[in-house]
Amino acid sequence: MNPQDRIQEGAGQGGQPAVVLLNFGGPRNLEEVPGFLFEILRDPNTLQLPFPQWLQDRFARRIARRRSAEIQRQYGEIGGASPIVAATDRLAVALREALAEAGAPPAVYVVHRNLAGWAERTASELVAAGVDAILALPLYPHFSFATSGSAFQQLGEALRRAGYRGDIAAVRDYPDALGYLDALAHRLQACLDAGSLKPPETVILCSAHGLPAAYLERGDPYRLELYRTLAALRARFPAWRFVLSFQSRVGPMEWLRPYTDEIIPELAKEGPRHLVFLPVSFVNDHIETLFEIGHTYFDLARRHGLTPHLVRAVEDHPAFVAMLGDAVLAWRKGHGGVPMAELLPPDRSFVRTGAWAWGLWLAALFAALLFALTAG
Repeated sequence: MNPQDRIQEGAGQGGQPAVVLLNFGGPRNLEEVPGFLFEILRDPNTLQLPFPQWLQDRFARRIARRRSAEIQRQYGEIGGASPIVAATDRLAVALREALAEAGAPPAVYVVHRNLAGWAERTASELVAAGVDAILALPLYPHFSFATSGSAFQQLGEALRRAGYRGDIAAVRDYPDALGYLDALAHRLQACLDAGSLKPPETVILCSAHGLPAAYLERGDPYRLELYRTLAALRARFPAWRFVLSFQSRVGPMEWLRPYTDEIIPELAKEGPRHLVFLPVSFVNDHIETLFEIGHTYFDLARRHGLTPHLVRAVEDHPAFVAMLGDAVLAWRKGHGGVPMAELLPPDRSFVRTGAWAWGLWLAALFAALLFALTAG
């Protein structure tokens, strides 16, 4: 039985609650790269452009075509595909087995935000199975409207179109939850031990996925959530130095600082010998850990005299699986999760469409007045 079959096992029992794991997604082969990039760029929560959706779609398609060859080359360097889909399947299987052992085995589904059609297919399966209560469980430890919020919105819209009428609760975040921190600390300790590293000669660089700085001005809590994780890690590893940085920025706008590629040379000037990359905002290894860090930033670190090390992603670490299981059990008992509708991104429809409509109306009015004056 393949992993996806095991994940869906039991989904046909009507009235049964279901868990939906929400992840970012990634191309399963090089041919999926253009469509994957398009889905990322067309998401108005990820790329918040003041354009109507149809215009952002055209922009996204053009940029995806332009960038596809380079991104395909990068995926080729890490094996020709993203490992995130298979890794999420393994996590879902582990979660289902943990829930079965606890005597509460709801069906476990997966939705990948940026793989076209996945949310719609899953929503149809949930409705067909007669599911009437859903827990949306994001695989993003730190809440942001650009990640968890966008995934919640996509799932909710897909369920509405599929005719779902049941309850939808969600787990908001878990930046300092015990099981997540246990798994993260275990992965970090294994890396430190493997390299025989010592605190005086080592910097642990917590490289998180970046976010445009303007998003924080609109109320996004992402950076504050990262601070909670760093505070907990520093408490567990008091002798070690932790530094937060941000990677994966695109475009000319200002993103959260410090940038990972800019802080590496600055850290090197301070004299450490080793640089440990701890990708705190990533549950799964994928192109941003395996290529951006493992190739690009490793090369940059070596050029500045540092020996780089990469901490494995949490993946299906038993402590992390147990934490997810506890969240599901709490929900099943009626005291876990919040209504998913409370976690959706702010409505920016006026900025994206209303402002354009008003602008066109004013332009038409101005043109009519100008015509009337010239005609007179």
